[in-house]
Amino acid sequence: MRSSRYAKKRRDQDATLPVLLENVLASLGEALVLIDLDDRITLFNQAAQELTGISEAHALGRTCAEVFAATPAIDAAARRTVNNGKSQVCNEEELRLLSRSVPVRFSCSPILGVTGEQHGVALVIQDLSYLKKLEEEARRNETLARLGGLVAGLAHEIKNPLGGIRGAAQLLAKHFVRQPEVESYTGVMIREIDRLSRLVEQLLTLGSPPAPGSAPVNVHKVLRDVVTLLAPEIAERKVTVRLEIDPSLPEVPGDEAQLTQVFLNLIKNALEAMDDHGTLTIVTRMETDFHIMRRPDGDLRGAGDGGAAVGPSAAPGKFQRIEIADTGPGFAPSDLQRVFEPFFTRKARGTGLGLAICERIVAAHGGGIKADNRRRGGAVVTVTLPAGSV
Repeated sequence: MRSSRYAKKRRDQDATLPVLLENVLASLGEALVLIDLDDRITLFNQAAQELTGISEAHALGRTCAEVFAATPAIDAAARRTVNNGKSQVCNEEELRLLSRSVPVRFSCSPILGVTGEQHGVALVIQDLSYLKKLEEEARRNETLARLGGLVAGLAHEIKNPLGGIRGAAQLLAKHFVRQPEVESYTGVMIREIDRLSRLVEQLLTLGSPPAPGSAPVNVHKVLRDVVTLLAPEIAERKVTVRLEIDPSLPEVPGDEAQLTQVFLNLIKNALEAMDDHGTLTIVTRMETDFHIMRRPDGDLRGAGDGGAAVGPSAAPGKFQRIEIADTGPGFAPSDLQRVFEPFFTRKARGTGLGLAICERIVAAHGGGIKADNRRRGGAVVTVTLPAGSV
C-alpha cells in the first residue's frame, strides 16, 4: 500500500514537473529565451519581455533572427551552438531596440535530452546598464579625486596673486578718481578678477567638497529663502512661481549653507532656461519607496535606471523628494547623461561646474539627484535627501 502511494505521488510529480520547470524558467531574473532547432522561439520569459519591450505573444513562434534582427550577433551565436553543440559567450554587445540601445552580455547553451541529443538553445541575456553606470561613476570619482589634488595645490598660488591684482586695481581707481575712463578700466579688472576667484572656489568645492554638517535643516525654509533672494530676477523675467510643498515634512540632517547652494544653483538654472512669462514649479513630498528615482510621476517622465545614491544611514520610506521644474526647452536627449559632468555646459559663458557641484553636495548628504524632461515640455531636476533622525 505504501509503495503504491509513493508510486502515485511520483507519477503526479513527473506529470507536473514540466509545468513547474517552465514556471521557474519564466520567473528567472535574467532574460531567458529558448530556441528550437528550427530557430523558432519557444519560451520568452518576463525578464526578456521587460528588457526588449517585446511581448511573449509577439515573440513565440517567430525566429530568433526576426526578433533580434537589429542585433544579428545573437542569432549568429545561437546558430553556431546548434551547428557545433558548444556554448557561445559574448561578453559585451549592444542590444539594439526600437528607441534605444542596451549594453548586454549574452550566452547560448545547448539544450540536451537524457540521451545527449540536442533539442535547442538556451539564450541568456544580462543587462549591463547598471554595471556600466557604476563604472562611469567610478571613473568620474577618480577624475574628481585627481582634480581635487591638483586644485588644492594650485588654489593658494592662484588666489594670492588675484588678491594682489584686485588691490592694485582698487588703488588705481582711487588715485585716478577724477578720470572716468580709468575707473571704467579698473571696474572691468575687478569684475573679472572676482569671476576668476569664484571659479577657483567652485573648483575647490568640486575637487574636495567640505564634509556637510548634521544639524537639522528645514528644506522649505531654504527653498523660500532662495526664492526671496532671486525675487528681482523672477520679477524681471515675469516668471510665475508655484510652490507645492508639504509643510508637515520633517527636517533633514545636513548643512544648510551647502543645501542653499544646491537649490540656488538649480533654481537659477531653471530661471535662465525660460523665456519671459514662464512657470517655475517647486514640489516637495515624502517618498515611501526605497527606489525613489524609479517611480513614474504623473506629469514627469520616469527616471529609468538612474537610481538615487542612497547613504549608509538612509532607511526605506525616509526620503524627502524636491522637484524643481521649468517650462523651458528642456534638456537635449544627448545631454541628459552628461549634465552632471564637470565642465559640460551649453551656456555661452557657463563654466559647467554648477550641476557637478550640486551632485557632489547632494551625494555627500547621502542623497541623489536626477535630471529629466517633463512630458508637457520643460526640464525637471529631482533631489532626494534622507530624512532620518537629526
